[in-house]
Amino acid sequence: MEYTELDDYSMPGGTVTAWEPTVEASEWQTDSRQLSYMHLEHARRAVRESDDWYSQWIGTAFRIQRPLDREAFSRTLVAWYRRHEAFRTSVRVHGSGNPQGDLTRITVAADAVSVRERAFGSDLEPAEVSELVTEYFNTTVTPLAWPHCIAVTVESPGDDEGFLVVFAADHTVMDAYTQVFAIRELTALYLAEVTGDPHGLAAFGSYLDFSDAERRLGEQIDANNAAVSQWRNFFDDTTTAVQPEPIPRFPQFAVPAEAPRTITAQRAPAEGFQTTLSHWLLDPAETKRFDAICKAAGSSMTAGIYTALSMTAAALTGSADLRFISPVHTRNAIEWGEAVGWFVGIIPVAVRPGRPLRFTDALTTVAATSAQYKDVGGAPFAPVAELIGGDVTPPGFVVSYIDLRHAEGSTEWEPRAARVLRSATRDADEVYFWINRIPTGVNVSSRFPAEGAPAVETFLSVFHAILKQIVTDGDCEYTYRTAELVAGGSPVVADR
Repeated sequence: MEYTELDDYSMPGGTVTAWEPTVEASEWQTDSRQLSYMHLEHARRAVRESDDWYSQWIGTAFRIQRPLDREAFSRTLVAWYRRHEAFRTSVRVHGSGNPQGDLTRITVAADAVSVRERAFGSDLEPAEVSELVTEYFNTTVTPLAWPHCIAVTVESPGDDEGFLVVFAADHTVMDAYTQVFAIRELTALYLAEVTGDPHGLAAFGSYLDFSDAERRLGEQIDANNAAVSQWRNFFDDTTTAVQPEPIPRFPQFAVPAEAPRTITAQRAPAEGFQTTLSHWLLDPAETKRFDAICKAAGSSMTAGIYTALSMTAAALTGSADLRFISPVHTRNAIEWGEAVGWFVGIIPVAVRPGRPLRFTDALTTVAATSAQYKDVGGAPFAPVAELIGGDVTPPGFVVSYIDLRHAEGSTEWEPRAARVLRSATRDADEVYFWINRIPTGVNVSSRFPAEGAPAVETFLSVFHAILKQIVTDGDCEYTYRTAELVAGGSPVVADR
């Protein structure tokens, strides 16, 4: 399943309806449970940006293979919001000097939520649907105004077998796993409403309880905490000239004129926004072959992906060392299993293979070095960053590798046109790679600064070529670009 912006998803034409949760204002009550660190930072950024806040949401699109029963779908969404307390919370913004702080949590009871229909039009062309839904999500979803999750349906003329569901949520109530879990959950809830049969879904804990516990954990972190020393070690390890800053940025290199550009953005971004792309790297058979090569060398596919990234860095910068930030889920107990919420931490990753000759020579070393800091994900980063001091946020280069093959319902994603979505992102000096293994192969999704497109597209193209060679030949040689630094820290080729 790809991870793209909504503009890159093939929306059908037809009738568009928004399904908006509603609550009487008098139902909101102050809640003493603290916001998670990430929720707090995200909401504070929205306060700072004020009216400039725009287009910052994540979501999912998928088909339900049943005709749309409007009353049943309304009940489905009510049941969804009632099942997850994260959907029934918001924040109050206070002025400076408030004894409770700048932001406090408010909640409503499960039975206070209802859903109303909002007709957006019928007989709309696909382009009109895409534009209308994108703008609706961009201008409605915010961490400061409830609801924080909204949905639309699209009914296409002549399609009596099903309908499309697209929902968008603020990140404060949703993470990537929630985006995926929701496909099965909403489908099961809808079928239960239509048929009257039990939905069979398990109940899970509340993200609000998790958030409060995380804050209490963070209050116990001091300078002697192991996570603090490990993060400090990572930030101090700036020996590579192509990533010289404490917070790792995308490697600096001059793009070789002869470098391949087989992976490129499919469209130009809107002015002021980042460039984005999605590309299939390996098909199912190639993925199985790559995995087998990694395992035969005594390692894993995760290490294989990291090693191929290291080989790419060596080929383009001359250094096989690579540093980046990786998101990790914090669902550390069964009660958080498929709970809705932003259960995400970050860990630093330092790939230090030395100077190996071949892919298979490097795998076990990459596996060991990349796992050096894996345990710090249990500690929230915000209090650690505060203790370390200095400019250590936001992350500049992020790489996520997730194996989603075994997620329940994954074999149905392709026939149901399922896709996880993100909004467009304002242009910033950040590079993100999301590399996902799913039943249909391995996909990479990326967003990056518009002016940095040639370097990122070249990097991903070389990465792709290396993966293909490993699959074809069973191995691949490291090549090291000889470079010298010029003013400003950018390397240029001296010789090959």
